Amino acid sequence: MNTVLQQQIDELNLEIAHLKEALAVAEKNVVNLVARSEFTAALLTVLIANGTLSREDAITFVKMAPVEIPGYSENVEQARKFLLQVLSYPDKFE
Repeated sequence: MNTVLQQQIDELNLEIAHLKEALAVAEKNVVNLVARSEFTAALLTVLIANGTLSREDAITFVKMAPVEIPGYSENVEQARKFLLQVLSYPDKFE
């Protein structure tokens, strides 16, 4: 095999390895964020269930919370809407 072709193959293999590493880091970050979100929702549920936080206060906070992730405004608002639906579910905390 010619050395130029082999060099190109080696460079592509190296690039693939770097992309796989970056993907693994991104996946770990996503899992971390999902887990933190789940813990936060669970904590809100417990605080509301034991009377430490009123459902109305939690709803107001979620509506007004300044969460901004550049380039992901639609996703942030979808998450906000979902959490508001969960908090507004009538029998969730009884």
